[in-house]
Amino acid sequence: MKTLVIFAAAAVLAACARGETANASPTLITTREGLAAIADNLAGSYALGANIDLDGADWTPIGNNSAPFTGTLHGNGYAIRNLFCTNSLSGSDYRGLFGCASNATIECVSVSGTVAGKQYVGGLVGCITGGTLISNCIATVEIAATNSYAGGLIGACAGGSATNRIVNCRADGFVSGSGMTGGFIGYVYAPAVISNCVARGDVRSAASYYGGFVGRLAHDDATISGCWCSGAVWGTGGDIGSFIGHHVRGTNVNCAVSAYANGPRPFCGSNPAITGGSLTQAEIKALSDGWPEAPKRAKSSAMIPISTPEELFAVTNNPSGSYVLTADIDFVGETIEPIGNYRTPFKGEFYGQNHKISNFYIDTSERYAGLFGKINGGRVSGVQVEEGHVTGGPADSGLEDVGVGGLAGKIDSKTLVDGCWFVGEVVNTSSANAGGFVGYTADSPVILRCCVESYVANESGKSYTGGFVGNHGGGFIADSSAQSSVDSSDGYGGNGGDNVGGFAGGVSKAARIATSWCYSYVSSDGGHYRGAFVGQASSGLVTGSYYEDTENSLKAAGTSSGSDDYAGITPLGDEEMQRKESFTALDFDDVWMIDEGETMPYLRCFGEIVISSFSDWLSYCELPADSRPDYVTNGIPLIARYVFGINSMDSVLNENNEPVFRVEFTDDGEPYVQFAKHVYGTAREVTLEVLATQDATDWKDPEIIPVDLDEGRAKPACPDGVPSSMFFRWRMHLAE
Repeated sequence: MKTLVIFAAAAVLAACARGETANASPTLITTREGLAAIADNLAGSYALGANIDLDGADWTPIGNNSAPFTGTLHGNGYAIRNLFCTNSLSGSDYRGLFGCASNATIECVSVSGTVAGKQYVGGLVGCITGGTLISNCIATVEIAATNSYAGGLIGACAGGSATNRIVNCRADGFVSGSGMTGGFIGYVYAPAVISNCVARGDVRSAASYYGGFVGRLAHDDATISGCWCSGAVWGTGGDIGSFIGHHVRGTNVNCAVSAYANGPRPFCGSNPAITGGSLTQAEIKALSDGWPEAPKRAKSSAMIPISTPEELFAVTNNPSGSYVLTADIDFVGETIEPIGNYRTPFKGEFYGQNHKISNFYIDTSERYAGLFGKINGGRVSGVQVEEGHVTGGPADSGLEDVGVGGLAGKIDSKTLVDGCWFVGEVVNTSSANAGGFVGYTADSPVILRCCVESYVANESGKSYTGGFVGNHGGGFIADSSAQSSVDSSDGYGGNGGDNVGGFAGGVSKAARIATSWCYSYVSSDGGHYRGAFVGQASSGLVTGSYYEDTENSLKAAGTSSGSDDYAGITPLGDEEMQRKESFTALDFDDVWMIDEGETMPYLRCFGEIVISSFSDWLSYCELPADSRPDYVTNGIPLIARYVFGINSMDSVLNENNEPVFRVEFTDDGEPYVQFAKHVYGTAREVTLEVLATQDATDWKDPEIIPVDLDEGRAKPACPDGVPSSMFFRWRMHLAE
């Protein structure tokens, strides 16, 4: 379903030129007091005459379920900022700029801020009914509902026989609720037409029925058409969908999700037969041309910053909190305890921003061992672990619900883990389920764009040992890699454990692996089901994946007496592992990169790995090879674009469509700019600068990096240290 031409991205706020109103004589509003006064006449006609700053003071929503807003408000292209609506006022239902609207018209209103409540919570309005029209509105609002009916723009569309219309609107904020939660709207159980609308915020729910766009669709006369979403979705409870959580009745037409963000989540959580299209990053960029970047979750004021070992230890005191790493943490060989365990798993959010957590030891007899013991319905993103040493295994070696892994012992529920890596060793001393990244998965978590380089050993000789995952009991792993040495010998000369693989020990029928690869050595002293990629998996559970058999003489998947080919797993030789053409199933536009003939595929989401030219520059400046700028992620890791990798298509062109300059590297890795002859040597003075910023969308006040220019060749001057920014651009001035 890729016919997406009806999307009207540019239509959002296109009809909102200042001075144009739907009513010839509305009451003009220019202050907070004037906006609040709408509550005195809920049936009136109003228009904004200026931007309004609500100053973050607690806001009483306009209208409620017993006295809804029934009038008209036209935003005139102005913005309402710093909305702050909490539970501190009487009542906690029907929260938003408007609490409830019935047979109302709200047009061209842009609102930003924070809204919290119990239920019927939305960025613009908590609930609409009675034939309400909402058009060309934008909500960039962080939503926190303790119960259900929560949406980025509207909490719910409820009741009555008149058709409600929501047209050309966008919701950009993070939405957290407890069931019937959606990135755009939480619950639709009234006649409605929702068309050409977009949700770009992430969605988290503590109960069932949640989706990237709508939590629950439950009316015969409700239609969603030409809409898309690009946020990530995770939580606990059933019926989670990348677009629709739970579908009872209603229709979706020509709708789509970002495949990059949501991974292999079904379009509709309750009914996989209901499908939609998927959008690539390039398509989303085209559809959202001219829009500001969606807010970065890791920069939210709700996040608890972590920059010291003590602050990281404190996460165990509140495993449901939201955290962000703001600095690297080196434990200098210290022994630490896992974050989250069997009794109190980690259920919150943890954004690493690609900072490193390094040089620690874990040695525990808990059921789950890893940097995180157990992650249940939470999200962990952008965490880099180096020199991690994890040893564990419960005293009761007969337990099956156990796991030892580098990042986590167990990942279950609808957890999302993305953009993480683990480098180190994992040793299971007494039980089953040992993996370089995760020991055991269950239910339906999603693990995206993660990689591991590790030594994995199961000294007990128990089953399920893998370079990436030991026992993949449920959920999805996609776009991931493992370079591991996997040893399932019992250490006493007996037979090793069963189900041993270079990537996965075993894959259950409730689990899937896609578009991943491994380069691993596997040993199990004669154990059954030993394979170069997977120890044991029924056909169809692994697709689009690859392996290189490093001296194993093994085929893709294990059998009871050896190993055999597997339709979804392709063997490659050493040289083939370094060629893009070998990996036909991998996405080299948005997810992977490869240096032809030099490297195996690597993930774009890791800055210092992605940009080899930046490494060249570090070497040229005699800076430490592991130096890197700050790297901020927003759930789905950003793709870094260093200026030093620019090509001629990105360069300034002359009247003959030839590049005025191009960036190249010497054989020693020194970057320089080569000017065309018709530019260099003229009477015009050439000034070249490198601009640096932490936000790729904000170049108002960039850091300036000096440039040395000599004989038509330019190179960034070596600074005193590494720039604190991630994104770079060349800026060239030609004097008249």
